[in-house]
Amino acid sequence: MRAWSLLSVGEYRHFQGNTGYADVLGSTYVFDSTVTYADKVREGHVVVLRNREVALGVARVEGIEVQDGLEKMRLVCPACKRTKFKKRAVASPAFLCQKCRTKFDTPEAVQVPITRYTAHYGSTWRELPGVTVERLRAIALNQSKQQSISPLDPNRVVDLLAELAVPLPPSSTPPSPSSELPAGHRVELVRVRTGQQAFRAALLQRDGEVCAITGPCPKEALEAAHLRQFAVHVDHSTDAGILLRADVHSLFDRGMMAVNPSSKQVCLAPALRVYPMYAQLEGRPTSLAGVDLDAVRQHFTAAAATWR
Repeated sequence: MRAWSLLSVGEYRHFQGNTGYADVLGSTYVFDSTVTYADKVREGHVVVLRNREVALGVARVEGIEVQDGLEKMRLVCPACKRTKFKKRAVASPAFLCQKCRTKFDTPEAVQVPITRYTAHYGSTWRELPGVTVERLRAIALNQSKQQSISPLDPNRVVDLLAELAVPLPPSSTPPSPSSELPAGHRVELVRVRTGQQAFRAALLQRDGEVCAITGPCPKEALEAAHLRQFAVHVDHSTDAGILLRADVHSLFDRGMMAVNPSSKQVCLAPALRVYPMYAQLEGRPTSLAGVDLDAVRQHFTAAAATWR
């Protein structure tokens, strides 16, 4: 048996170069080939999910989806092209590279080729109460504090679970179509983005019930979108925000849709143009009253760089 500790941090990241993964805690874990040990995690391995403070739960990998030939956007230091830079608390420029010590206000967006892995583990998930990261690190096979995926001593994992009276996750088999899927509630310790509701309310007051890209839309379907990455800038400025329909917001955040700052028209990634519902949005004029066009330009430049 092999065992791994997997870091799941949601929106907050220690270094700002990685734009994050679409994990679903208690169900799936997404990682890629830029992560150390990415190609070593296998079906049947035991995994312990953790954030930066505590272990969240334990499970056994039921299967791994592999997607080759993809690219991801990484934010890098403009000088040394490394991802290890941090946001400064109050000083200016906003960022400091931990490698070359360059200070800068805007990270550079680059595309890197990747293989993406999605590990599924939902049917064997068990919470782990009261286990700190320090305790988890004590049963690791190395003492790195930076690795998102770290190998654990499987015998000591078994001992820890026995001490906590948590069963070792069984080898799983896919449920039959008639089986009931797991349901219920769990307690999570997460870093919560604050101010989002007030940000959305301010945008609704400014723009009304209108998606900036698709037009009039029920308020219930509208979300407040940031033109600049919130994880990097941690800023709810309304001049850098727009209201978007929920599905459009998801595509916009992933760089598959953007607004040309010169024409103020919608531009789509080539991969999105094959879907008729979205293809019809290409070239559509947008509503950008009260929006900082420099923020629009930054989003457009980062998104368009991924389409080449």
